[in-house]
Amino acid sequence: MSTCTLLVDFGASRVKSALWSNDQRAITAARECASPLAVHKFSSGAVEVELELYWRALEATAGELLRSGDEINTLWLCTEMHGVAIGSANDGSLLTPYISWRDERAKRPDSTGLSTYDHLSPSADIFLAKSGMKLKSGLPFLTLAHLSRTNQIPPSFRLYTLADWLLWRGGERNPGVHASLAAGTGFFDINTQSWSPQLLEMASLEPHAVQLAKIVRTGNPIGRISLGGRTIDVYGGLGDMQAAAHGASFPIASKLIVNLGTGSQVLGDMIHVPPGIELRPGVGDSQFSAITHIPSGRAITVFAEFLDGCAIAGGGKPFFWERFSALDATEVLAAPSDIDMNVFDAAWRYQRGGGIYGIHENNFSLEVFLATLAKSWLTQYATAIELIDPARTQKEFLLSGGLSRRANFILPVLEKLIGRAGIMATTITEEETLDGLLNLSQGNHNAH
Repeated sequence: MSTCTLLVDFGASRVKSALWSNDQRAITAARECASPLAVHKFSSGAVEVELELYWRALEATAGELLRSGDEINTLWLCTEMHGVAIGSANDGSLLTPYISWRDERAKRPDSTGLSTYDHLSPSADIFLAKSGMKLKSGLPFLTLAHLSRTNQIPPSFRLYTLADWLLWRGGERNPGVHASLAAGTGFFDINTQSWSPQLLEMASLEPHAVQLAKIVRTGNPIGRISLGGRTIDVYGGLGDMQAAAHGASFPIASKLIVNLGTGSQVLGDMIHVPPGIELRPGVGDSQFSAITHIPSGRAITVFAEFLDGCAIAGGGKPFFWERFSALDATEVLAAPSDIDMNVFDAAWRYQRGGGIYGIHENNFSLEVFLATLAKSWLTQYATAIELIDPARTQKEFLLSGGLSRRANFILPVLEKLIGRAGIMATTITEEETLDGLLNLSQGNHNAH
């Protein structure tokens, strides 16, 4: 019987599991379901999900494959980043739902007119230097600082990322995570590659009172999980961004990558990192420069749902993605870039929310709007790449992510706007995240 590796990607929009046959060198089975949506959205800006929904999604995908009877020797896991939950310091039982990376409560002003973000902003430079990230809503650092400031969490507790909670739910009592997920919390020092007492204290948390998952290097097991009637070793515990970048052959094929998905990023493997640019751990012991939270699928959906809603209200049917995907490069390049896509608080260049500018009589047709939205979306990546590689040391960039394959205009328009040649990432599994996990499962931590 063929031995298999189970690959699991817990992304922001869907959960996908696939079986890789080590003998046949191919995916032999796959299961997919939508990632759980927010169960609670509050006027306070809080966005929460019942964690048991994530476990059910894991059972419906990876659990079902584990019941198939195949000889599966390991499970490799990556998950969305920046979500957090709090458990009891005594027995690990949940004290909160899963607080989503979309959560914005820490940016909402209180009765004094100030938010938790306002209180911590004077320390933003220290936070960037130690965590590698800019202070933004949705980061567990800021969310937990807000909960502590408003007396909504106990003095001692266990902090869960999605990966180590799934392990805990599956019976592992000493779960580990990779540095990439730990860094996504905002409590990880990228300089020492360890949890940071100073960052915990900055968030008004007592370091000795917070239980944190152990940091596990790539290639070592993060724990064992009981799932689908079996118990299996789990590896990875990576952020989905790092898994996808590795699966797209970054930085081997190119030292620059544009990843387009629900969220999006521009990553660089530069010798010199310009001031103010973020740093993130890679899949091994490396670090890369990053501009993250660039408005992409999540932001486009805001405009898409409005237009489709108008169509339905008028007795028609949804049309956005069909028309948007049919745009050609010439009409997109000819359009202005007059749409501000920063429609969520943690977006890269958020100021007052999104906007549509340059509307004049006789120029506000549906066709012009769609082309303008496309150009505004893609122009962001030209700006980001110039910030990461201002000396233009790299003549090429990789293009990856589910949205990169949504329309034919995307690559040629990006090449023109960026002024560098684009390389479309190729996949074995049809998913860069699964490719990354597969590559790591075979011991290739530094190259594709």
